[in-house]
Amino acid sequence: MKRGSPACRPLLSRVTAALLGFALALLLARSQFLTQSWADLLVSVRFFAAGPVRHFDPIIIRIDEESIEQLGPWPWPRHLYAQALSILDLEGPSAIGVDLLFQKPDPVNDPILATALSETETPVVLGAELELAIARSLWNQDLLDQGEQPSLFEAVSKGYLNLIQDRDGLIRTWPFHKDSTMLSFAERIYQSATDQNPPIIGSAVINFRGNCDAFPSISFLQLLEKDYPPGVFAGRIALIGLITENTDRHRTGLAALGAIPGVYLHAYLIRNLLDGNWLRPLPGWASLLLLLGVSGLWAAVLPRRPGYLTLLLIVGAGTAVFFAGVSAGFFGYILPVPALLVMLFLEPIVLLVQSYVREREERQKIKGLFAKCVSQEILKEILLKKDEISFEGEQRFVAAFFADVRGFTSLAEDQQPEQVVTDINTILGRMASTVQQHGGLVNKFLGDGIMAVFGIPVWEDSTIRSVFAACKEIVGLHGILSGKTISLGIGLAWGMVIAGCVGNEDRLEYTVMGPPVNLAARLEEIADPGEIVFPYDQRFESDLPTESIEVEQVQLKGISQPVLVARIRGMEEAQ
Repeated sequence: MKRGSPACRPLLSRVTAALLGFALALLLARSQFLTQSWADLLVSVRFFAAGPVRHFDPIIIRIDEESIEQLGPWPWPRHLYAQALSILDLEGPSAIGVDLLFQKPDPVNDPILATALSETETPVVLGAELELAIARSLWNQDLLDQGEQPSLFEAVSKGYLNLIQDRDGLIRTWPFHKDSTMLSFAERIYQSATDQNPPIIGSAVINFRGNCDAFPSISFLQLLEKDYPPGVFAGRIALIGLITENTDRHRTGLAALGAIPGVYLHAYLIRNLLDGNWLRPLPGWASLLLLLGVSGLWAAVLPRRPGYLTLLLIVGAGTAVFFAGVSAGFFGYILPVPALLVMLFLEPIVLLVQSYVREREERQKIKGLFAKCVSQEILKEILLKKDEISFEGEQRFVAAFFADVRGFTSLAEDQQPEQVVTDINTILGRMASTVQQHGGLVNKFLGDGIMAVFGIPVWEDSTIRSVFAACKEIVGLHGILSGKTISLGIGLAWGMVIAGCVGNEDRLEYTVMGPPVNLAARLEEIADPGEIVFPYDQRFESDLPTESIEVEQVQLKGISQPVLVARIRGMEEAQ
């Protein structure tokens, strides 16, 4: 099969649509706007589907307005934290995290806190801050680690507190700095509480399960006053953090949470580590294979000509992809659903454009083949029924006839060439016009005759009557050239033929071939002037002209068996 052949075009169209859809989907799969919006939707679905949630730990020790009002203005002297650590250590928590930065020295209170940190048997994690520079690129942003900012109490375990926002100002992805040699605050607490290294996450979306009040909490003031139930801290992770209004607040990809204190963000991260329920994007190779596979499959199942079925397929496939993506989200995976949905809409559009271009080419081909051979009314009908015409070759039931000017060669011997051409064009023009008026197709001009076909684009009950009407008018064209007496003979036959285009890349011609065509040519050779000769067929007896016909058997050249033919004689005298 040649690459440019018409049979290859549908395949090439689908391959082109699949490749274009795959390329655009691959491009959109890297679009932060689409991927982040989809991730936010999955987080929201999981959040609301979970319903009311109560976490066992971490337990939050709130530095709130009431505590500040009772204990003094913020920031507090560090001996208060030393007191809190001593109280907590007696309660037996699994780890203590202090979501605060101690960077400026306090000569009076630092020794007190240092002593408490060294005497506390419970693992304590302090906060640290990385000096980061953000390098933005077309697709994402990279963090350049410029080292840890100076902090006090170097001997104590630390994790960085940096909460990195995405480009839209929301916090949703983590680890916040994958290339840092220092563990994050949440990872360090997990390590201290479980005596295990935190899992290697790579790239993930934070799963927010439950509101902030899902975490147990007491105020810092309650801790110092020991106003809490006995054993409330036993075996739990304790987080100390500031939650006052307009202080250390962060917005996340889950709009339902609003702006939340940093200590609660670290609490969510710790729960993600403990439960292993963060959301993971598919690896790059898996996304590539998924997009490529869906693109090829989608291009294969789409109808050749977009229509209502295509619309139903798009809606059905889009719905299936959406719910598959949501279902995968419940298992912790983020499928490239936005890219897939765009691809589902793009490929039909590409096929629609290709179909439109191909249809225009077909219409131009049909016009080129038929415009000068049929009437405008018939041409319109052919264009409307173009799907019923195959240019690759097909079997069709048609009627074909050959009409020839009898004795024209001898009539032209004493004429100038210009006059001969004028005369033959006149008679051929009248014959062609008659064929077109009766719904036929002038297939060929044969010097001093024509070949005409009826039944294109479709055979109808009235076709056979139209054929005889046209033949009757054509044989009645005798004497139309001034000073000349001419007569015409017609050979007519009908049946199944092969119809299609013949020729090469430079010139194509739509024609019909087969025994009925050969028979019509042979009958034209034995037709006398003013005579129509055709095979006698009782099926069409009621459609024959009312003039008397003669039936006889004849032996035709090239046909082994005698043929029963009918002759209608002298029809020119009947005009």
